[in-house]
Amino acid sequence: MWDQLPELILTLIFDHLECRDRFSVDRTCRSWRRALAAPVLWRSITIFIDRDLRSDSSPTKQLAGQYGQYIRKLELAWSRPYILPSETRATWNIRAKEGVEFIAVIKNKAVQLKQFVLTDWFFGSNWNHRSKLLYAVAHFLRCQRNLTSLSLLNANLGVSDVLRLFRAVSWSCGNSLEYLDIRGAFKDWQAPHSNSRYLQYLERLHTLTTFKLDYPALSDLALNSLALAAPKVLRELHISVRDSDARQHTIQDAAWHNLVAVCPQLTVSYTIVNISHYEDISYLLVPSVPLSRFHMYGGHVWDQSRSRNFRTTIGLLISYYSKSLSEVMLQLRNNREQLDDLLVSLVERCKRLTNFQYNGIIRSVGTLQEILNLQIDNKTSFRTIHVKPSTVNLRNRGALDEINYNYNHRMLDRGIDFRIDGPALSFC
Repeated sequence: MWDQLPELILTLIFDHLECRDRFSVDRTCRSWRRALAAPVLWRSITIFIDRDLRSDSSPTKQLAGQYGQYIRKLELAWSRPYILPSETRATWNIRAKEGVEFIAVIKNKAVQLKQFVLTDWFFGSNWNHRSKLLYAVAHFLRCQRNLTSLSLLNANLGVSDVLRLFRAVSWSCGNSLEYLDIRGAFKDWQAPHSNSRYLQYLERLHTLTTFKLDYPALSDLALNSLALAAPKVLRELHISVRDSDARQHTIQDAAWHNLVAVCPQLTVSYTIVNISHYEDISYLLVPSVPLSRFHMYGGHVWDQSRSRNFRTTIGLLISYYSKSLSEVMLQLRNNREQLDDLLVSLVERCKRLTNFQYNGIIRSVGTLQEILNLQIDNKTSFRTIHVKPSTVNLRNRGALDEINYNYNHRMLDRGIDFRIDGPALSFC
């Protein structure tokens, strides 16, 4: 019965199987084997080095030898990417050795990838086959000619390790790479922003349109390298800024101005995590940044000897970026500042704002009504408003019900995604 299923149905079923299970399918019957040979099943695969490559006769390596030529997106990861006790290191050395052998298999198949991803790598310490595995990956990347996307998200490598991979890609795919994500690629406190090799490799990426990175990888020199590499091509910079990042350096407004001059379609996104104080944020908010998306997560802990001064931070957003902001997310936990008037001003003056999310305290129901009336009167163009303050207040529950009754259908008729998320609102 099962061997009589149409090949298309079998292909759809096999698409949900991991490599180990596909190996069993391959040994079942001829019709299943024919269905398994469909190129679409092998366009995108994820290999967990410590789980899928367990022996010289690994099913995954055998399947790669049979169908590897169809792979266009490859992700290499570790299923348990944390530091293990020293007595288990020998096992992980063996896994890394088998990773080298797997890469040799797909390299021999002359695989040409479109996308390559390294995520959550187990490189917390030095161990024997670490350099061999990285060398094999770099050598494989050096043979690629059509790579358009490279992600090293949370790879947690040293600067020299990342630059080894970066060098290979910049030499082989400098005229094809369009997407690069190096957020979390470098170990904490390692800042490559002024490294001459890093800057040199950036200058070779002539087709780069989207670049995602952490603040320690950004500098005046890095912006200048991007301007030289991809004039009129670079369109998106996603910058992550965390409290654990090395932030001793600042980026001058002139460097942003020069980059925007040669990349007029550039938009910038900031994601700020666990940084609350205005003094720690203001150096990011210089006038020439073409800021489109601003996400801020205030966190639970902050220096209580000084004010976080959110009012001034939001004031800068309104003053500098009212013509460019399209998305704002403010997660301001435990904030006691009066922000109602600035929230209304932010929504009213930022004409391109289409997505506004706020998790904090609103002190008056009238603030919500003002924001909603702006949309009803066609004075704003946002498509999404999610309001997420802290706790419920019985005194205002009736007012919230009235807001939902008066505005829900009117927003729905205009195609607005509006909701008040739980637990509820807190009005002091």
